[in-house]
Amino acid sequence: MEPKISIIIPVYNAEKYLHRCFESILNNKYSNLEIIPVNDGSKDNSQKILDEYKEKYPDIFFPILQENQGIGMARNNALEKVTGEYVMFIDNDDFIDNDYIYSHVKELENDDYDMILSGYKRVTDTSTQFSVHFDKEYPWSRYISIAPWGRLYKTKFLKDNDIKFLKTPIGEDIYFNLQTNTLAKKIKIIGYEGYNWYQNSISVTNTITNKIKKIDIIELLNTHLGILKEKNSITDENYDIIQLYFLLLIIQFLQWTSNKSTYKEVSQIYDKLFNWMEENFPNYKKMKYWKLSKGDRLKIRLIIATVMKFHKIHLGKLLVYLYGRTQ
Repeated sequence: MEPKISIIIPVYNAEKYLHRCFESILNNKYSNLEIIPVNDGSKDNSQKILDEYKEKYPDIFFPILQENQGIGMARNNALEKVTGEYVMFIDNDDFIDNDYIYSHVKELENDDYDMILSGYKRVTDTSTQFSVHFDKEYPWSRYISIAPWGRLYKTKFLKDNDIKFLKTPIGEDIYFNLQTNTLAKKIKIIGYEGYNWYQNSISVTNTITNKIKKIDIIELLNTHLGILKEKNSITDENYDIIQLYFLLLIIQFLQWTSNKSTYKEVSQIYDKLFNWMEENFPNYKKMKYWKLSKGDRLKIRLIIATVMKFHKIHLGKLLVYLYGRTQ
């Protein structure tokens, strides 16, 4: 019998995209399924759409209505309700290919995996911007995506390890996947890109910038690193990959915070972040960035290499500032 799959979908003001998201799941024609959309205090007609699907598919749709708590808590609350043996996450404005569910489930015939990981496509209303393919030969492949979607998780694995999302406006998924990536004993990476990550018309750069400037990034980094230390997840085998992962996070944070920032503001956050890196990973400058990041997109690998080259000659702040001026 096919294993039961629970699909968790945080919903917030998504009336424009919900039909496409739900229909893409239903078009998979997977029989043993439960869909748990969590309305996180939407102010549009999202709840009306959830009610319509619940009425039409009462044995499949199990919506949750909650006051606004953020995407992390929406996912956590849904995880408490799942009855499936495996869990998938989908964001409310994204959608999946017709063979997405089966492409992951069929791998369970070969072994009892804690997590099955696949690639994705970045799409707009009119085109596919790029595809990201994960290669099982490269250890970095499991760290390329920080999102919880594009993966099939074994429910028992998540619950046994008490893996949850943070209640923060950004970084909640990083925290979640750092644990799954390091704690999972059996991971399967498949060469498949069936998840469609939708780029909507709202400026992603401005949205992330507004969120990240409201939080303490150092505290966020400490929380992420702390959970790995608490669970003894950092080993000799994965140490270089972990420190590369945190370096890339720092570079991404700098990209986001540089938008509409003065040189003084960029300089301050730059020093804070790289001082944190120096304190926690003192040998990070000696990493073989290019070798370690094999399997990632060329653009990402070039960004890491360029930032580190400028950082070593003390021109990193200027580089980040000039990048922010172009956003």
